[in-house]
Amino acid sequence: MALNPIALIVFICAIMIAVIAVYALQQGKTEGAKVFALFMFSMDIYILGYSFELASFDYSLMLFWNKLQYIGIMTFPTLYFLFASQFSGHNKWINKKNIPLLFIIPAICLFIKFFDNSLHLIYRSSSIDNSGIIPLLAFEKGPVYYITVAFNLIMVTLATFLLIFKRRHASSLYLRQTNIILAVSILLYALFLFYLSGESIFPKLANLDLNPFVYTLWGFAISYAILRYKLFDLVPIARDALIEILGDGVLVLDEQFRVVDSNPKAQTIFGWKKTPEGLRFDQMELNLIDKGLFQSLRGNYCFEKQIIQDGQKIDFEITVSLLRNKDLFVVGYLLVMHDISIRKKVEQELKELSLVDDLTGLINRRGFFVLSEQLRTFCLRMNMNAVLFFFDLDNLKQINDQFGHSAGDQAIKDMGEILKRSFRSSDIIARYGGDEFTVFAIENAENSHQSMLLRLKEQHRNYKSEFDRKYQLSFSTGTSLYDWKDPLSLTKLIQASDQAMYVEKQSKKSV
Repeated sequence: MALNPIALIVFICAIMIAVIAVYALQQGKTEGAKVFALFMFSMDIYILGYSFELASFDYSLMLFWNKLQYIGIMTFPTLYFLFASQFSGHNKWINKKNIPLLFIIPAICLFIKFFDNSLHLIYRSSSIDNSGIIPLLAFEKGPVYYITVAFNLIMVTLATFLLIFKRRHASSLYLRQTNIILAVSILLYALFLFYLSGESIFPKLANLDLNPFVYTLWGFAISYAILRYKLFDLVPIARDALIEILGDGVLVLDEQFRVVDSNPKAQTIFGWKKTPEGLRFDQMELNLIDKGLFQSLRGNYCFEKQIIQDGQKIDFEITVSLLRNKDLFVVGYLLVMHDISIRKKVEQELKELSLVDDLTGLINRRGFFVLSEQLRTFCLRMNMNAVLFFFDLDNLKQINDQFGHSAGDQAIKDMGEILKRSFRSSDIIARYGGDEFTVFAIENAENSHQSMLLRLKEQHRNYKSEFDRKYQLSFSTGTSLYDWKDPLSLTKLIQASDQAMYVEKQSKKSV
């Protein structure tokens, strides 16, 4: 063996493909990385084997490297199909039972190839062509050769159709990457058909296989398309058409707060003609993101923001979710923007309809049911849990009897103020009636009902030290959890929390 310029070029191509394969393998458990790495390694076996075949002068050595190439030739199209299935999101069928079925035909053809010296089913005959500048292996195609070609074309074509289907529904982020892969795939088809025709681009190298060069270009195109925007990190599953028609705005930001994707509704909200990919959100002067808060998130977070749209102020409730890879590292943020202008209008109408408690300024029982039902529906739609608190002032009758009804009214107002200080503006806080109060709040990892109660106790202590009342303000609490997987009605939630509050109040009396 001796490396000639052509063999050296093919060898360099093999090295570059191997580097890509190793890099993809280092991505760990991220979606599609392993299959992509195997696809690259399989292609590399073919290209590397061909470089050694080109560097060989001995006929038997050429046949040896030719057989080795078939390990890659018979596996990389199927691996490409598996990769395209994952990339496009059509991977539900991929399991330990189905995958071996795809490799039955490649295994049979590979078996035939290794015994083809006597079978002559893939190559009817073969010889060394010394008519060119380097010795090349020449062969006459056998019947099984066309079976291998047909199977590989079917796999590549199925994968191409999956990518075309993905392209029809892809966002602008994935559209460009899919176009790159498809463009090089067309070149692959063209050269492969030209190769089958028996014609040669280089007459002095009539038996030179140009596929390794195109496959190298193909591998680099796919690698660029995937790695350019770190799609392995962001898990590139094709988005369902529902995201495109969703009434809520959807934004995807990477870990550096750069815009990665948006749906049409979000583009309308911000007045974008298309997604400004790569643009940092703090450059848009929207004041939508508190980086310190986002970076400290451990779960979902919800806040309200007013945005000017077409000269009008629109109120949005923005839910932030962390995007993690399979190693649980945060790789981005998902923002869902829900228009709550109607809710804000309803809140205003509640005030106008006297559904606000005059003494505390909180909404009353009727207003609580109206707004809480909206919040319950929102939790059900967004797959979020909530908690309902029921509070009852302790010893209000004694305060009235000992210090007068004005002191009792002040105790009720104090309780309302403590609740307003303890809970978020998006939580539903109401005076349920008399000395009873209710709060309906969204629960997440950072705002669980235990942390809410701790915050309430802290505000209670602060309030007592801030205002030196002549009466002792205390209250009993009951909670009930709203699970979106098993949703209860507001009535049942109130009954459960009321019962829990009653148990706590009785326990105080028994002490």
